[in-house]
Amino acid sequence: MELYLKNWYQKLLEELPNTKELKIISPFVKEQVLRKIESDFNYKNFELITRFNLQDFAMKVSSLSGLKFCIEKKASVFGVKNLHSKVYIFDKRAAIITSANLTNGGLVSNHECGIYITDKNVIQNLHDYFNDLKKIAPNELTIDQCDDWEKKLDGIIVSKGKIGALPDYGANLTSFDKTKTYYIKIFGKADNRVGLDFPIKTEIKRSHCHYACTFPLNKKPRQVNDGDVIFMARMTQNPNDYAIFGRAIALKYIDGRDKASQQEIEENSWKERWSIYLRVKEPVFINGTMGDGILLSDLLSKFDYDSFPSTRRRYDEGEINIKPTKSLMRKAYVKLTHNSAEWLEQKFDEALINVGQVNDQFLKSLPNTTTDITKWKK
Repeated sequence: MELYLKNWYQKLLEELPNTKELKIISPFVKEQVLRKIESDFNYKNFELITRFNLQDFAMKVSSLSGLKFCIEKKASVFGVKNLHSKVYIFDKRAAIITSANLTNGGLVSNHECGIYITDKNVIQNLHDYFNDLKKIAPNELTIDQCDDWEKKLDGIIVSKGKIGALPDYGANLTSFDKTKTYYIKIFGKADNRVGLDFPIKTEIKRSHCHYACTFPLNKKPRQVNDGDVIFMARMTQNPNDYAIFGRAIALKYIDGRDKASQQEIEENSWKERWSIYLRVKEPVFINGTMGDGILLSDLLSKFDYDSFPSTRRRYDEGEINIKPTKSLMRKAYVKLTHNSAEWLEQKFDEALINVGQVNDQFLKSLPNTTTDITKWKK
């Protein structure tokens, strides 16, 4: 194993003459580098996994023309959403794991770090990782797709480093359902925020969000329909934010049925003020603390005005200097765009994999509603 802090480009070029099959994972690529590699290597034996986010191409951080060049030279190109790893694999004899993208900046001018590996077991693991990514994105990029994306990018104007939301055509391990509507329900108030070390199980036990999200009498959730997806977020301090810790499927609010019973109010006095229910089913919670959840500030930072349909609409109407955080003020819940919801769905599923999921045994041990909604009639 060798540590490389510079001369990445030279090392890459040195490996090519001795390589029969080249596999590269790089979120960003540039045409100039791809052309240089092709001058020293047969692209019929080149596989590239990268990103197909049109936003990257519009911002010039990655090159669509470079990908098109690869396909013209018979390389195989695949796209995966949220790709961040950078790996260069030379047959089964060597590999480079690095912070460097396949760009001039990554290989030449930036301060990058990585290791050159010849250990056969590690190299086999990297081949397995590459193939796992290909399973997520089994379809190769085509010239026709590139032509279509070029048309979509034609006339796109970048202003002050920002552009309107553009689609990401990379494959995703999570199957996102665009027929559904997605919301975030906010728990807590400004004067009772919790720290990031606050246990999610304690919040579930406190709020009973495993069977219903509660609302004050004057904020009935009439906008939400059967089958909509509800993410649950707790107001936090240090930082002042919203930690998304749960997800469930909504049942449409029905007057008279969806309210706390007298028994539930007697057992939990706070439900006298928060007596309106948005009932939910199939709840899923991250088995950790609020710090293991997804911070809403990360979503807002990534999507800005495209976080919520209301702010997206204002942007499309020509408004500037939109502050999405204002859409959260005094709101019990907020609707997400499909772009931001898909990102959140992916991050939430990643958290479940990394941290774990609260088990059914715990949820079944908690109090449940005293109303049998299957027998309820007006």
